[in-house]
Amino acid sequence: MDQGLTAATYEPIRPHWFYRKHVDDEDLWLPFSQYDNNKLNSAFDESTEGQEEVVATDDAHYDVLLRERIRRAAYWEEEPTAVLRATWFYKGDMDPHYIPYPESISEHLELAYMEATLQDQWRKTVEFPTGEVVVLLNPMLATHWLPRTAVEDWDSSEMHRNTYSVKRGIENTGYEIPEGEPETIDHLVFMVHGIGPACDIRFRSIISCVNGFRTVARDLVETHCSAARAEGQIGRVEFLPVDWHNPLHATGVDKVIHRITLPSIERLRTFANETLLDLFFYSSPAYCQIILDTVATELNRLHGLFCSRHPDFQGEVSLVGHSLGSLILFDLLTNQVIGLGHPNTPEDSGRQVGAILAPSPQSSGLKATLSSLSSDGNQQSKFHRMRLMISSVDNESFNIGVGQAYIRYPQLSFNPCMLFALGSPIGMFLTVRGLRHIDPDYSLPTCKGFYNIYHPLDPVAYRIEPLIQHNTCLPPVLIPHITAKRTHLKGGLTTDLKHKMTSVLLYAWQYFSYTPSGSRHGRHSTQDASAPKQQAESSTALPQSGRTYGISPGMLNRGRRIDYVLQQTAMESINEYLFAIQSHLCYWDSEDTALLLLREIYEESGIVLEDLSS
Repeated sequence: MDQGLTAATYEPIRPHWFYRKHVDDEDLWLPFSQYDNNKLNSAFDESTEGQEEVVATDDAHYDVLLRERIRRAAYWEEEPTAVLRATWFYKGDMDPHYIPYPESISEHLELAYMEATLQDQWRKTVEFPTGEVVVLLNPMLATHWLPRTAVEDWDSSEMHRNTYSVKRGIENTGYEIPEGEPETIDHLVFMVHGIGPACDIRFRSIISCVNGFRTVARDLVETHCSAARAEGQIGRVEFLPVDWHNPLHATGVDKVIHRITLPSIERLRTFANETLLDLFFYSSPAYCQIILDTVATELNRLHGLFCSRHPDFQGEVSLVGHSLGSLILFDLLTNQVIGLGHPNTPEDSGRQVGAILAPSPQSSGLKATLSSLSSDGNQQSKFHRMRLMISSVDNESFNIGVGQAYIRYPQLSFNPCMLFALGSPIGMFLTVRGLRHIDPDYSLPTCKGFYNIYHPLDPVAYRIEPLIQHNTCLPPVLIPHITAKRTHLKGGLTTDLKHKMTSVLLYAWQYFSYTPSGSRHGRHSTQDASAPKQQAESSTALPQSGRTYGISPGMLNRGRRIDYVLQQTAMESINEYLFAIQSHLCYWDSEDTALLLLREIYEESGIVLEDLSS
């Protein structure tokens, strides 16, 4: 027990709320933060009979329905899980920590404890229908016995194997209870995945990857913004996942693909159907429209929901796209129209956007001139200066947006501040569509910032700046490592490197041998593309903000640098091909990537992150 009480003195125990979570093939009970626990207890105490109380928890990512005792996700699809108001706990010799009793058992134990306390009569026995018995030995000690004919039947050799330790209250149960507190949200970031139902080498979903990225970013704010946080200048950046894969494959097309798939090399064909197939979908007018509509609708829904849950939010919004997700976002933003910006844009407006981008023959190739739908003369003049120079393609129906005809581009209900492309094939797709040069004056109509971030070994990633300054070889900006400069491997392999290589080989084997059919834990693969070898050493080692001027990289990122390359590790330099797949999927766990995003986001507000690399 956690309370030393004298006879005839009884004080009710303060409950702590828990929620069930599936972790590593095991269902665990996890405690809410102290802040959320206080909210839940207050709502429970003030609740009215028969009326449901809904409490937002976990930074408003989840709602707890007190009466139903369930916890459900607010922003994404997730199975609801049970919630428990815990007061009593038990632990066996093999259990790593104490486990909360069901509420009905806790109520029986608390009643017996109250009686024993008020009467000062201990060794009180509480029996349950299962035959199990809890004996309250004294105010500080209780034991849970498994079913036997009588407690006296136990011998000393069996006692430790067939009894549980029992505690009242959460103190001394081994749980680390985070304090938790409401934080001001400075910036909202939506993260869009690429091909396949999973995002990384561990087969995690977009939800799990974004949750992990959010945690990494929060830790970086703690370490690199300590002064600003201490002065109350900043709160946190919110990251929310955008899932378009599941709605796309809910159309029933997978059943048709399955019927026409050959039975040979089943694992490889299953892998192709559940990952690479998304590339073909995006090249199809019908399914491309579904993908674009799904992403835009989900972005608008999430933005509206977020604003309703955070009515005081005054920050800006940015977008992050990984792999194909970055191309989807780039196509959407290329076709946004200033002045519309509403999810219910008429279809005619969508068709007009496509028409604006349709090239017309010129004497020395074709020019796609972006013109404004606005009657504002200044806006129209500005748009006429944003030109995309493409090669001679005499096709009136060709659409630079996705390389497909008849695509209606949905409009977003907000104007993003920045677009961050991770491991992006945008440069390759634009080139294949016929684009040879991006005019330096061109910028995305409703988004002022664009960053192309990639790992040097990522086979799917391509550069953007050479399309703008095609006559100049401008190396990408080398992203500084979070704590120190990386060095290349010298000498033989250390035990640590050998261990890491073994882990990578195991991941690679799992990646190609795992069959994800019918599961959400599929695989996020690379596209069928090869990137030019771009070592970190050949990059421009500039400050992470990339504000060094000289050769202008154009206005796609406000005159700032666009291409940013992560540093290659010593281990990765051993065998580039071995780490190719991992390199395309590394961004979700990359502290360097998260720190770059945070630097650019907070610099918009005049907050400079602390440099801990020296």
